[in-house]
Amino acid sequence: MSDKEPLAGTEADTQREGHIVSRQRYVLDSSVLVSIVNSEEAEHWSCYSFFRNHDDDDKACWVVPGLIFFEFQATQSKLNRKRRSKRQVFRYTPLHYKNTELYHVTKKFLAEVNDLDLYNKFSLLHGQDLLYACIACIEGIPLVTHDKDFDPYSKDLTLIKPRDVYGTGDKPLRTGTVKVEKDGKIYAAAYEVFRGVVRLETGQATHTDGPNAEITARQMLREIITSGLADRKGLARSKREK
Repeated sequence: MSDKEPLAGTEADTQREGHIVSRQRYVLDSSVLVSIVNSEEAEHWSCYSFFRNHDDDDKACWVVPGLIFFEFQATQSKLNRKRRSKRQVFRYTPLHYKNTELYHVTKKFLAEVNDLDLYNKFSLLHGQDLLYACIACIEGIPLVTHDKDFDPYSKDLTLIKPRDVYGTGDKPLRTGTVKVEKDGKIYAAAYEVFRGVVRLETGQATHTDGPNAEITARQMLREIITSGLADRKGLARSKREK
């Protein structure tokens, strides 16, 4: 992670292979970060697509306070308890040194927040959300979120809702169905292939190239069978029903 002071302006310039790469700076809400890595989340498709398409093309610099990592890890632990999963908690975050600007809460920042009366301006927000809003406001950069709590401030902040950008996916390049047999049941799920992304009918999506889409879709189906989601979604039938 970078420990540099926040950059002025809306773009971050970094050097790569002797060339200056200009990246748009975005404040990233922790709810989006959680949705990116958890395929069972309702906003997974749109958040994953937004992040991957911007990050893979080197278009973005994700501006986050250090506290986001603790909020993310606490949420991951909570979700694992809720699922009653015996699997190890997934701790990996796609934010890393090269694509992230660690935003410091400095005396200067606190003074600006106070001078602009942001505590009162954003009085409907709680905890970390208030901090995200203040960073986005002071830096003059977009806030990427799917949290409805920010909606009252759509005129004060530039809000980017991944679902508004990607919806539930544009017209697929192709479609198909994958099946997995387990414990006397046959699980079947339809999938759609988009530009660099494959998505199951249940909403799970991941980054992949076209030729491996079916293999990837089948692996995602196995994962939701293991988690119990496939049964809850009614994707199973007994072999006798074949």
